[in-house]
Amino acid sequence: MKKLFTALLHIEIAMLILLWSYASIVKLINMPLTFSQMHNQVFPIWMADILAYAIPILEIALVLLLLIPRYRKLALWLSIALLSAFTIYIILIKLFLFGRIPCSCGGIISGMSWTQHLIFNLFFLIISLSSLIVYQKERRWRGTAA
Repeated sequence: MKKLFTALLHIEIAMLILLWSYASIVKLINMPLTFSQMHNQVFPIWMADILAYAIPILEIALVLLLLIPRYRKLALWLSIALLSAFTIYIILIKLFLFGRIPCSCGGIISGMSWTQHLIFNLFFLIISLSSLIVYQKERRWRGTAA
Protein backbone atom coordinates (compact mmCIF):
# COMPACT_ATOMS: atom_id res chain seq x y z
CA MET A 1 0.00 0.00 0.00
CA LYS A 2 2.87 2.35 0.80
CA LYS A 3 4.32 1.85 -2.68
CA LEU A 4 0.95 2.64 -4.23
CA PHE A 5 0.68 5.89 -2.25
CA THR A 6 4.25 6.82 -3.15
CA ALA A 7 3.56 6.18 -6.84
CA LEU A 8 0.34 8.20 -6.61
CA LEU A 9 2.21 11.08 -5.00
CA HIS A 10 4.85 11.09 -7.75
CA ILE A 11 2.18 11.07 -10.46
CA GLU A 12 0.23 13.90 -8.83
CA ILE A 13 3.37 15.99 -8.28
CA ALA A 14 4.32 15.45 -11.94
CA MET A 15 0.84 16.57 -13.02
CA LEU A 16 1.16 19.76 -10.97
CA ILE A 17 4.65 20.43 -12.32
CA LEU A 18 3.32 20.05 -15.87
CA LEU A 19 0.35 22.31 -15.12
CA TRP A 20 2.41 25.13 -13.61
CA SER A 21 5.23 24.78 -16.18
CA TYR A 22 2.85 24.99 -19.11
CA ALA A 23 0.81 27.82 -17.59
CA SER A 24 3.88 29.95 -16.88
CA ILE A 25 5.58 29.28 -20.22
CA VAL A 26 2.46 30.19 -22.21
CA LYS A 27 2.20 33.49 -20.33
CA LEU A 28 5.89 34.37 -20.56
CA ILE A 29 6.34 33.46 -24.23
CA ASN A 30 3.80 36.08 -25.27
CA MET A 31 3.71 38.80 -22.63
CA PRO A 32 1.79 41.27 -24.84
CA LEU A 33 -1.01 38.70 -25.14
CA THR A 34 -0.80 37.99 -21.40
CA PHE A 35 -1.26 41.71 -20.68
CA SER A 36 -4.12 41.94 -23.15
CA GLN A 37 -5.89 38.96 -21.59
CA MET A 38 -5.32 40.27 -18.08
CA HIS A 39 -6.69 43.69 -19.09
CA ASN A 40 -9.81 41.94 -20.39
CA GLN A 41 -10.51 40.61 -16.89
CA VAL A 42 -12.51 42.51 -14.29
CA PHE A 43 -9.48 43.88 -12.43
CA PRO A 44 -8.37 47.52 -12.46
CA ILE A 45 -5.54 48.14 -14.96
CA TRP A 46 -2.91 48.58 -12.25
CA MET A 47 -3.85 45.22 -10.71
CA ALA A 48 -3.97 43.50 -14.10
CA ASP A 49 -0.43 44.75 -14.81
CA ILE A 50 0.84 43.36 -11.50
CA LEU A 51 -0.96 40.03 -12.01
CA ALA A 52 0.43 39.67 -15.54
CA TYR A 53 3.91 39.44 -13.98
CA ALA A 54 3.09 37.95 -10.59
CA ILE A 55 1.11 34.92 -11.73
CA PRO A 56 3.74 33.42 -14.07
CA ILE A 57 6.47 34.16 -11.51
CA LEU A 58 4.45 32.37 -8.84
CA GLU A 59 3.81 29.47 -11.22
CA ILE A 60 7.55 29.11 -11.89
CA ALA A 61 8.23 29.27 -8.16
CA LEU A 62 5.70 26.49 -7.64
CA VAL A 63 7.48 24.30 -10.19
CA LEU A 64 10.81 24.84 -8.46
CA LEU A 65 9.37 24.22 -5.00
CA LEU A 66 7.63 21.03 -6.18
CA LEU A 67 10.94 19.76 -7.57
CA ILE A 68 12.74 20.20 -4.24
CA PRO A 69 11.48 17.59 -1.74
CA ARG A 70 12.27 19.83 1.23
CA TYR A 71 9.84 22.49 -0.06
CA ARG A 72 7.19 20.18 -1.50
CA LYS A 73 4.72 20.66 1.37
CA LEU A 74 4.92 24.45 0.99
CA ALA A 75 4.46 24.09 -2.77
CA LEU A 76 1.37 21.95 -2.28
CA TRP A 77 -0.15 24.51 0.10
CA LEU A 78 0.62 27.30 -2.38
CA SER A 79 -0.88 25.26 -5.23
CA ILE A 80 -4.03 24.79 -3.16
CA ALA A 81 -4.14 28.53 -2.42
CA LEU A 82 -3.61 29.60 -6.05
CA LEU A 83 -6.07 27.07 -7.46
CA SER A 84 -8.60 28.08 -4.79
CA ALA A 85 -8.22 31.73 -5.77
CA PHE A 86 -8.66 30.89 -9.46
CA THR A 87 -11.66 28.68 -8.67
CA ILE A 88 -13.34 31.33 -6.51
CA TYR A 89 -12.80 33.88 -9.29
CA ILE A 90 -14.50 31.57 -11.80
CA ILE A 91 -17.40 30.94 -9.43
CA LEU A 92 -17.87 34.70 -9.01
CA ILE A 93 -17.87 35.07 -12.80
CA LYS A 94 -20.41 32.25 -13.15
CA LEU A 95 -22.62 34.00 -10.56
CA PHE A 96 -22.51 37.19 -12.71
CA LEU A 97 -21.15 39.27 -9.83
CA PHE A 98 -18.87 41.43 -11.99
CA GLY A 99 -21.40 42.99 -14.34
CA ARG A 100 -19.75 41.36 -17.36
CA ILE A 101 -18.21 38.05 -18.27
CA PRO A 102 -14.54 38.37 -19.26
CA CYS A 103 -12.94 36.02 -21.77
CA SER A 104 -11.69 32.68 -20.49
CA CYS A 105 -8.64 33.06 -22.67
CA GLY A 106 -5.13 31.77 -22.40
CA GLY A 107 -3.09 28.67 -22.98
CA ILE A 108 -4.58 25.29 -22.27
CA ILE A 109 -7.92 26.80 -21.35
CA SER A 110 -8.39 29.07 -24.35
CA GLY A 111 -10.99 26.78 -25.90
CA MET A 112 -12.82 26.06 -22.66
CA SER A 113 -16.02 27.62 -21.41
CA TRP A 114 -16.05 29.02 -17.89
CA THR A 115 -17.84 25.84 -16.73
CA GLN A 116 -15.15 23.64 -18.29
CA HIS A 117 -12.49 25.89 -16.79
CA LEU A 118 -14.14 25.50 -13.37
CA ILE A 119 -14.10 21.69 -13.70
CA PHE A 120 -10.46 21.79 -14.84
CA ASN A 121 -9.49 23.90 -11.82
CA LEU A 122 -11.47 21.72 -9.42
CA PHE A 123 -9.70 18.65 -10.81
CA PHE A 124 -6.27 20.16 -10.12
CA LEU A 125 -7.42 21.48 -6.75
CA ILE A 126 -8.40 17.91 -5.81
CA ILE A 127 -5.02 16.68 -7.11
CA SER A 128 -3.27 19.26 -4.90
CA LEU A 129 -5.31 18.33 -1.83
CA SER A 130 -4.78 14.62 -2.46
CA SER A 131 -1.04 15.19 -2.90
CA LEU A 132 -0.82 17.03 0.40
CA ILE A 133 -2.66 14.23 2.23
CA VAL A 134 -0.54 11.50 0.62
CA TYR A 135 2.64 13.52 1.21
CA GLN A 136 1.88 13.81 4.92
CA LYS A 137 1.04 10.07 5.17
CA GLU A 138 4.25 9.15 3.37
CA ARG A 139 6.30 11.36 5.69
CA ARG A 140 4.72 9.68 8.73
CA TRP A 141 5.51 6.23 7.32
CA ARG A 142 9.12 7.23 6.86
CA GLY A 143 9.20 8.70 10.36
CA THR A 144 10.07 12.22 9.23
CA ALA A 145 8.24 15.39 10.14
CA ALA A 146 5.20 16.14 8.01
